[in-house]
Formats: sequence, structure tokens, C-alpha cells
Amino acid sequence: MSEEIRVWGIHTHNDNLFLKENIIAIGWNEIGDLSKISPDREAFKKKYIKTYPDDKKMKVATSAGMLYRFAHEVQIGDYIVFPSKINREINIGTVESEYIYDPDTDSYVQQRKVKWLKHLPRTVFRRGVV
Repeated sequence: MSEEIRVWGIHTHNDNLFLKENIIAIGWNEIGDLSKISPDREAFKKKYIKTYPDDKKMKVATSAGMLYRFAHEVQIGDYIVFPSKINREINIGTVESEYIYDPDTDSYVQQRKVKWLKHLPRTVFRRGVV
């Protein structure tokens, strides 16, 4: 029986937060604590619509799905790939915590702790099909 290896990609506008605080995080601060929402996709869609009633239907599905996956599908031990804009490196880490809601932060209240394993220059990765 083989264990599934999962890799998640994430982007941010605040590279320093991720790299210096050893976290990954997403926004949607107005939606509040994701652990208070019933752990199913429909509940996340309903909460999203209630919080952001003017968003288009496609954005609701996409955003609610991201929030659900961050809170319930990302697991401790999963790999994270984060391309940094400030240093042009690809950062690779592993998830070290369950979902955390941090209302005391200015942004990115939805968080998980991460251990950064490698910081590789983008030039290590080649473009094109292998």
C-alpha cells in the first residue's frame, strides 16, 4: 500500500510573511474562522455568498473551493511549493500544523505552519515538455 504524496502550490503578495514567519496563509479575512463552517463544500459556498454577495457565480465556486481545501484537504506532511517574487526562488516546504485562524494579524488570517526545506533558484527548473 503506497502513501499518496500531495503537493500544493500557493502564491502571496507578502513573501516575507511566508518566509520569515514560516507559514502559508490565505486571505478572505471577512469570512472569519473556517473551522466554524460545516466541513462540506456547500456550506463553504453558502458562507462565501453570505459574506461576498456581489461576487459572480464562478468566483464563488473557485474561492469557496480554495477556502475548503486550505482548511480541510491540506494535511500535515503535504508539500508546499511557493514561488517567491522578492528573491525569484522556488521555496519547497512541508505543512507542519492543522488549520489556524489568527484574527490578530493584519492580513492572511487563514494560516498553517510550514517548514521550509529548500529554496531553489528558478533557473533550476526548465520550461518545456519532457
